[in-house]
Amino acid sequence: MTVHGRLIPGLAALALVAACSSESATLTSDSDQPDAVVPAPMAVRSEEVWPGRVLVRVVEGADLASIARGRGLEVAESRRGFAILHGAAVGNERRAARDLAGQAGVVWAEPDYVRQTDAIDPKLWAFKNPGGLNMKFTTGKNSGQFLPSSYASTADADEDNLEGYATSGSAVVIGSIDTGADMDHPEFTGRLIAGRDWYNNDNDPSDDDNHGSHTTGTMAGNTVGVAGVAGAAANVRVYVQKVCGRRGCPTSAIVSAIRAAADQPGLVAMNLSLGGSSESQAEKDAIAYAKSKNVLVIASAGNSGAGTVACPACDPNAISVASTTWQDTRASYSQYGSGLDISAPGGNCYSNTTPEGCIYSANKSGGFMWMQGTSMAAPQVTGTAGVVASVTGLTGDALRARILGTADDLGASGNDTQFGAGRLNTYRAVTNSSAPAGQ
Repeated sequence: MTVHGRLIPGLAALALVAACSSESATLTSDSDQPDAVVPAPMAVRSEEVWPGRVLVRVVEGADLASIARGRGLEVAESRRGFAILHGAAVGNERRAARDLAGQAGVVWAEPDYVRQTDAIDPKLWAFKNPGGLNMKFTTGKNSGQFLPSSYASTADADEDNLEGYATSGSAVVIGSIDTGADMDHPEFTGRLIAGRDWYNNDNDPSDDDNHGSHTTGTMAGNTVGVAGVAGAAANVRVYVQKVCGRRGCPTSAIVSAIRAAADQPGLVAMNLSLGGSSESQAEKDAIAYAKSKNVLVIASAGNSGAGTVACPACDPNAISVASTTWQDTRASYSQYGSGLDISAPGGNCYSNTTPEGCIYSANKSGGFMWMQGTSMAAPQVTGTAGVVASVTGLTGDALRARILGTADDLGASGNDTQFGAGRLNTYRAVTNSSAPAGQ
């Protein structure tokens, strides 16, 4: 079975695994199936911060302006749950935050950390694969031959999302917290709700990157998204907020969007396909607020290949999502580790000329594209949350339990650090039963 129950004709692959440890696959005996290729993990990004900016929360009634002035800072903007201060010396934001945190009346202070989206950067691939197919059979009867383009869809595994089985649900809303979305894309006609652009501080969350359109399409596209294939697209609207731009995704934008999404009427789950190496207190507070509103926060586990889950997916109140291949193995780029909740297909592209193995979804220009990464896995779960909520009425902890409890167990029995509860199974999450044999 292919992704979402259908096979999409080939396009050029646009997002590929970085830094392969070998340019050839290894085969066992005379088998025609190559073993998993394990690229070297990408380096974990250092935790970047927004220049000159500090976030702070003070106790109720405290004179924020006076506290800020006392440390040579000024209040730029007060938002729900925190304030943004300007004036920290560039490069000394962490020190300024530590100094501020020690002042009377301050609950916490921290730099404005900058997260990054979790799709694999296709430019990185050029260092190892300047062109053509990158994998060959190395033993057996096909030794020396390139893998066929159909390889990525053989013995495949997906979330058993059969077409048209979830059409009878009620209206729900899910959230996209990303680079925005193509608000006029035919995949979303009449179903997008324009939220705020927290990056540019305006009310136009249009996508200028492709990433957010792709994740939104994966969740709820009319034809290729989880909700669309299930037949539930007409019942699932998407509240779009833009938090990322050319410099990344500042936590000040992310946490404002989380709170706004949690307050959006009918919203049951939100998607964050972005992350960094450590959780901020502002993120922790915002995710706790969403939980108090019975709204799920679903986030990508990260693409460094490291044995730790990226943040904010690392928060216990969030649902962290690792990436699997179409053969139900953990994608080599996917982060994993303690606290991982679930896995979902995120793509595993085998060539820069063949798209099969990637995730196919919308782009910012009214068209479609192939991408891979834990950014592509998380919206599989968020889209499923929307379909399950639409059909069953489940929300909050009950919705979370249904999604995790119906996953296909992979790896060690039960919950483990490689796959969490297992690989997402959309059909079983919605129906609480297995798909009919042969489907």
